[in-house]
Amino acid sequence: MNSTRTRRVLGTAAATAVAALSVGTLAVPAHAAGPTLSIEVGALVQIQGEPTTQPQFGENVFLRVGRTGTAPVPGAKLTLDTTGLDGVAVLTASGGRCVTAARTITCDLNNLSSPNVNLTDHLWLSAVPGVKPGTRGMVHAALTAPGAESANKDFAVEVGGAVFRTAEIAPKAHAKVGSTFTPAVRFANRGGVSAARAIVEVQLLPGLKVEDWPSNCEYATDPGQIGQEGFGTPIATTHGICTVEGEILPNEPVRLNGLDLTVTSEAEYTFADFSVFADPNAAAAQGPALRKRLTFQHGTGAPATLTRDSAEGIPSGYPDINGHFTEQEVFADNGADFGLTGTWTPDASGRTGTLTITAANRGPASIFDRSGGEGTPFVRIQLPEGATVTDLPKNCRANNRVLGEPQDHPLNKFDCTAFDFFMANGSSSRHVLGVQLDEGTVPLSATVSFQNQLSELEEGYPSAPMSWDPNPDNDRIKVALRSLPAPVTPVPDSGAGTPAAPVVPASAADSTGAGTGAGSGSTAAGSTGGTATTTAGRTATRTGTTGTAGTAALDLADGGELADSGRGDAVPLAWASATALALGGAALLTSRRLGRRRS
Repeated sequence: MNSTRTRRVLGTAAATAVAALSVGTLAVPAHAAGPTLSIEVGALVQIQGEPTTQPQFGENVFLRVGRTGTAPVPGAKLTLDTTGLDGVAVLTASGGRCVTAARTITCDLNNLSSPNVNLTDHLWLSAVPGVKPGTRGMVHAALTAPGAESANKDFAVEVGGAVFRTAEIAPKAHAKVGSTFTPAVRFANRGGVSAARAIVEVQLLPGLKVEDWPSNCEYATDPGQIGQEGFGTPIATTHGICTVEGEILPNEPVRLNGLDLTVTSEAEYTFADFSVFADPNAAAAQGPALRKRLTFQHGTGAPATLTRDSAEGIPSGYPDINGHFTEQEVFADNGADFGLTGTWTPDASGRTGTLTITAANRGPASIFDRSGGEGTPFVRIQLPEGATVTDLPKNCRANNRVLGEPQDHPLNKFDCTAFDFFMANGSSSRHVLGVQLDEGTVPLSATVSFQNQLSELEEGYPSAPMSWDPNPDNDRIKVALRSLPAPVTPVPDSGAGTPAAPVVPASAADSTGAGTGAGSGSTAAGSTGGTATTTAGRTATRTGTTGTAGTAALDLADGGELADSGRGDAVPLAWASATALALGGAALLTSRRLGRRRS
């Protein structure tokens, strides 16, 4: 779906965004006098043990400020009292809004106009020469503004303390649903002092689970904070926090054992994230924030352990902000049937009605498109000439482009959002369009298909290439808006010259929206009519006075006409046409997907 490098970059960004949720906030409760200010910063900031020059635009203190309400707060100032850093480290700010006087840094934030915004003044901590590894100091931060409730936060600074750096984990390919494996979580202490323990934070996406959590782990289910906070699509995840006691010497490499992952039926592409800390309050640790909003329970299995391991693949040197993080990607031998259904419901005139399209992931896998939209399908609705949209949903838009190039005339083509980047098993989206038909008896149909960023810009992809979909036949369908009248077998002449009853053109009438396959016929429930034979030799049912029409199958090309479209890569569509003694009802017409599919 995309390169491992791209997935890893996006995964790291996602992990960083989630980590931002973990920092503490301390604010005085609001009252009627004005807005409440807030400061977010990690409780413990760790830096390497020797003095380091600040890179251009570099920062190692990530601090956020904010306020309640919607109006900007004028006159906001941030002060950082560094008295508690004497003999430990030096804090500087180089963004231009901050001035330093003695041991205090003051930053003029002017109008504070966001509830949560990064301080962009490049805060940088550097160790004092000769400081003993593991030494800690304190910084006191205060945010004030006239008429607002101030915020205060203290955070610790540790120089050269125990800190872990992780090795990359090789992706697991061709994983079988139901199989269990142990991820190679390997890391080393790159600090100047020994660590007394390792705190391993685990995040599992749908498709992976721990059958029996170790007894030194706690775990909780998250209903979807990662999606709500960072991406818009809630994703139910599982969080674990494992505390493995035991001394880990400086530069000692170890491996985590006893935490086994099981591949579930939801897996197609999924992953597990691991972050390893020597202190539970480390700046990037999520545990403190997770415990505030989730209910954790203790595992009952054999405890997880650490064993000495090879240093191969574990980076040396003091880690950067993401040095604690690693990820296990899983590619499972599994799939998900994405399908489209559609119904047409006309009013009494037969010319105006609603076209309802539903896109669904019928599973079993949940699909995660980590490429940023390349694989995420949307729905394209192509209406024929003679049909006009009168009501377009907010999540749909007209598309007047061909292969990305704008055209100088409307194309009667509409694109509707179907899914976000995470497409859970069982998820669906529904789109209801108001449509008006011109007068006439010419058969009209709408063509509905899945598309995505790949397919809409390339020739030969009338439907989205979805490598996970084992059933492409329902990725592109036809929905009859007005059908041909079915020919009626003449009634034998009784001698009185009574003519056969006329067939009045009307819309298709399969109210369930379930289409018929080529060469098959069906009788609608409650009908009492006889059987008529089509010119193609197939059969169709015709009702009596109940007013319900059945369906008959005909082979039609893309435009809904009895002719080949002329496309060399097209295959015949299974098409349904109905007798039309009734007004109302709907027909779902399912086609075989056209064109080649991307592997």
